[in-house]
Amino acid sequence: MSNIDWQEMLVKGRRRTRIQRIVGIIVLAVVLGFGLWNFFFASTPEYALNQLNKAIQTKDQKTITKYCNLESICGKAYDDLTRDMFAHDTKLTDDTKVMFETFYMKIKPQLVEETGQLILDYIANDNWQSPTGNNILKGRQLGIDYEFLIERSQLRNTELVKIDHITRTGNTAIAKVQVRDKYTDTIFTLQLLMAKNDGTWQVTEIQNYRGYLDFLGPIQEAGLKKYISATSDIVNKYNSILDTQQTRFKKLSQSSDGILTASMRSKIVSYVRSDIIPALEKRQEELDKVEINDGAQYIAAQRKESTRLSVAAWGHFITALETDTPDEFNIADSFHKDSLDVDHRIDDIIKNTAISRELPSIP
Repeated sequence: MSNIDWQEMLVKGRRRTRIQRIVGIIVLAVVLGFGLWNFFFASTPEYALNQLNKAIQTKDQKTITKYCNLESICGKAYDDLTRDMFAHDTKLTDDTKVMFETFYMKIKPQLVEETGQLILDYIANDNWQSPTGNNILKGRQLGIDYEFLIERSQLRNTELVKIDHITRTGNTAIAKVQVRDKYTDTIFTLQLLMAKNDGTWQVTEIQNYRGYLDFLGPIQEAGLKKYISATSDIVNKYNSILDTQQTRFKKLSQSSDGILTASMRSKIVSYVRSDIIPALEKRQEELDKVEINDGAQYIAAQRKESTRLSVAAWGHFITALETDTPDEFNIADSFHKDSLDVDHRIDDIIKNTAISRELPSIP
């Protein structure tokens, strides 16, 4: 082999060596860069909070649970919320308050577990899914109105504005996050406690959650009182009308043997169609014309829902009378029970916002 051939091989060998060294340096830089990135940023509370925010936006439930300890957050928030429910009720004795606290603690594990899942579903669907089927949170099976509890939590009307800053102390950190109450357009800064667990930072508690409730309460209550006062004349008028109609309906339904004749059914159907349903719809039309003040959005929505359920109940009742269908009676009864639940909820709202008892508590 000639000298030129050897020289070419040496040149090629040196070139390969340089390329391998360059590649090695690049690989080493990538590895070191990733390691430094992971050490200095990916393992920081800032990174965890950013990832959590992205996960909420993209509805990534797995990532949400990675950076957010829902069981811990819900548990501590539940304690603040239930204490807030009767903290300012001066009519309750100390013994009664202790009894309530004991009751709330007994049902806490079930509520916390189910609420965590409902929050994930809420983020995924952009809609709060009320408990259904055999869920223990449905209705008042646990002795409380879970729907009203969630409303008082401010969960559904609170939205993230921005992350202010994070202060880290060892394996814990405090993240200050601005949120907005959609009912009153009020800004508040929440303090999120974060903790490092197995190298991953998680939000574990809303430290000033009770302060948030106390801050929003008076603002929302003022709007609610104003709305109730503005609708009181409508409420009084239709309470009287509906009471009179209820008396008339009972007379039409009276039968010595408990059996409704064809003539009786016809009169009842005609009366419900011509008087009861139109009165319910007319009342809602008048209520809809009243300005909804800050904090009154929920009770206004509940009144509308009560009207919808009541009209639906009467509609199925009419069908049941006309077709003699037992299933229609059952459906009517189901709608009626749901409307009663809403009525109870409205009573609770009025009671817990210190609205005068002289104002009628109608759906």
